[in-house]
Amino acid sequence: MLKRLLFRIFIMLAIAAGIMSYIASINGIDIRQFAPTFERPHLPSFKLPTMPDLTLPTGDDGQVPPASIRKIYQWRGDDGSWHFSETLPEGLTAEKVIFLNAETNIVQGLPKLDKAQSPIAPIGTQATTQPMNLNPYSQKAIDKLLNDARGVQDIMDQRNRELEQATQSR
Repeated sequence: MLKRLLFRIFIMLAIAAGIMSYIASINGIDIRQFAPTFERPHLPSFKLPTMPDLTLPTGDDGQVPPASIRKIYQWRGDDGSWHFSETLPEGLTAEKVIFLNAETNIVQGLPKLDKAQSPIAPIGTQATTQPMNLNPYSQKAIDKLLNDARGVQDIMDQRNRELEQATQSR
């Protein structure tokens, strides 16, 4: 009973608010001026890390740049997009020349795995429970996976034989 009463009051208030906003809009009153305004939160700006440009010897003093350092030209194309190349097309001037060391690794490598590996047990023998750190694409890992699958298949075949014997003996 109380829930119905509250529901009816809520519906009547919603209808009254709609009628009042309609009457206000007919009379030229903008009811949005009474609504609270919300501002977007100001988030901090982050700057992406940059690789420092290398300064190469000019060659005037007889120094030769190392072979691992590459000279990259940056220019803007006719459509407004940026282009990068080791050779600059004829008739264009580079907006920026970047020197990069080709031997610098900018992607962090994976940590080295422990070399503790146990030998792969042949089929029919009990395998060790010591975990192996194998590359999943190595021949040893594939052989171990196949041996494990064959072992599971042998267990399932033995279980099926036992079930058949149990059902036939009845």
